[in-house]
Amino acid sequence: MRNKIVVNGRFLTQKSTGVQRVATEISKHLQEYYKEEIIFVCPKKQILNPIADSLNCLKVGYFSGYFWEQIELPFFLFRKKVTLLINFCNTAPILFKKNIIVIHDMAVKENKSWFDWKFAFVYNILFYFNLKNALKIITVSEFSKKEILKFYPSIQQSRIEVVYLASFFNIDEEKNQKGDYFIAVNSLNSRKNINVILEAFKLLDPDQYKLKIIGGSFNNIFKNNVLEYSSNVVFLNEVSDAELKKEVSKAKALINASFYEGFGLTALEAMSVFTPCILSNIPVYKELYKETALFFDPYQPLELVQKIKEFKHSKNYNDLCENSFKASQKFSWKTASNQYISIIENLKINKTN
Repeated sequence: MRNKIVVNGRFLTQKSTGVQRVATEISKHLQEYYKEEIIFVCPKKQILNPIADSLNCLKVGYFSGYFWEQIELPFFLFRKKVTLLINFCNTAPILFKKNIIVIHDMAVKENKSWFDWKFAFVYNILFYFNLKNALKIITVSEFSKKEILKFYPSIQQSRIEVVYLASFFNIDEEKNQKGDYFIAVNSLNSRKNINVILEAFKLLDPDQYKLKIIGGSFNNIFKNNVLEYSSNVVFLNEVSDAELKKEVSKAKALINASFYEGFGLTALEAMSVFTPCILSNIPVYKELYKETALFFDPYQPLELVQKIKEFKHSKNYNDLCENSFKASQKFSWKTASNQYISIIENLKINKTN
């Protein structure tokens, strides 16, 4: 155990959303590279991620959640004299300072109203200490790096490394026959701005323009009439990964209207299956997809309507599909994982400590 690299495996006990999926993908590559030199440690709680078996995850402690991460995990690390802990999901134990921490965005600092107040309160405390003490901070875009420095200007820029993400879809070299619908992969978080998409489709001819929305369960929202939508909108709720890929690959285009993102993985996944994108004109989307996507003001449903019509009647639509796919190939998990390995190796941790 002594001097091995340890990964904070709390994500293995959590429901798999974007952050946990990224952690899973990088973990597979690190385990393949380091083999017995890396171990994954998680709480004694039900494992929700099937990859845990292949990672030989070590269960320690008696609790879970923040208490496990902030008390039991550092106690284990000190006892075993661990020299490096990798934390993939925005938080790390405050008491242990030999950390690499992955920060996906600064949304909780940008606008606290997007989150439950208790969640925002805890994250603000953890960010303050984690970012101050980490050996290295990894983030997912140049935009997110600037955001970290905006809120924590005392951090040295050299301590922050940018590692781009990649698509989770298995790449098919041939595109599927496109359907007659647009698609949005969305949650009800106000940051994701689903309302502007629904407003736009109210203004479109329901016989010509159709929208499918994939996300968490919307049933309770419908019952309470919180969301208003027209007959050309279909909600698919949660779907399997295979079904998600199928629906996205057959869509005319993906629409994302987020006010704030650290990376914007759904857009990249769409492009990796030849589906072009209509995106809000936020900085990170301009950084990553400026050569291929169409952009609109996320506060202006009429502008989105115009972009949707442009796609519907575009004479260059096949070129948009091809260019989107080519752009997506600039991002790969192999490249991302090699960057992680380089960052770890360049820390030059004293193996005898």
